Amino acid sequence: MANRDKANKAAERLAETTRDSYLTVVDHSVGLQERNVRFAQEMVDGSIKELRYQAESNRAMTQELVERAEKQRDAFQTLVEESVDAYMDFVYAPLSYYKEGLQVARKATR
Repeated sequence: MANRDKANKAAERLAETTRDSYLTVVDHSVGLQERNVRFAQEMVDGSIKELRYQAESNRAMTQELVERAEKQRDAFQTLVEESVDAYMDFVYAPLSYYKEGLQVARKATR
């Protein structure tokens, strides 16, 4: 019986060490899965935050460009209006001079 007891105890030790080894592997695997889940969640959260930041940045830049384009349009419109006014003054200057000459001549003949 002593050999049988020894064999049983050896079998129990083998079963315990096998169970402990299995539990160690399972615990390690669960820990890795938990870390992988946290890593993936952080990656997704970080990506979402970055995409939101980039979208907001693009919106702000687009708004600024629209405002600058409006200012440029207003400045160009003012430039064109001033140029047309100056050109019209230049074109009509001889006619105005001629008209004044006629008025002076009429007054002189009266």
